[in-house]
Amino acid sequence: MLSNLPASLLLALGAILCLITLYIVYKVSVFLNDFFRPFKKGKSYLCRVSSISDGDTLTCYRMNLRRSETKLRFAYVDAPESSQAYGKESARLIKSMVYKKFVRVQITDVDRYGRCVGVIYRYRRSMNEEMVKRGAAWVYEEYIRDKNHLKHMMALQDKARKQKKGLWKASRPMRPKEYRKLQK
Repeated sequence: MLSNLPASLLLALGAILCLITLYIVYKVSVFLNDFFRPFKKGKSYLCRVSSISDGDTLTCYRMNLRRSETKLRFAYVDAPESSQAYGKESARLIKSMVYKKFVRVQITDVDRYGRCVGVIYRYRRSMNEEMVKRGAAWVYEEYIRDKNHLKHMMALQDKARKQKKGLWKASRPMRPKEYRKLQK
């Protein structure tokens, strides 16, 4: 049937089919790229923690086909820097709780360094709140918009301070925010 058609028409048909195929491949790749994007604000993901940078930053990879890996920062808390007093202990604590384990991450924002910021859950327990409760991190008051959540987090911090847990054992612990300013 196609052998009866002129060669120029066959070439034109072949070119059109090639263009249609390229367009379909392009559209499928755009869809898959968007579908497997590592993390999106406002979404919740299951991932496995692969490394801990410090007390409030970790790297994890999403449980999808690409195993998208990204750095995550804990929302609403500020842990001591690694070189700061109680910094290594804070990192050790979060490592004991989530390293090489599956966690659920609720992305709340993306910070100025391109890291995703979120609440990390392990067995329905917020690791962000756990860090404050155990005295391993301060509440980052400036970033909590919900007054009830702020009140809850501040109550956890005050309880840890009164019980002298973690970094509150020191007489005058320095906030990481102030420590970073001094280091500049």
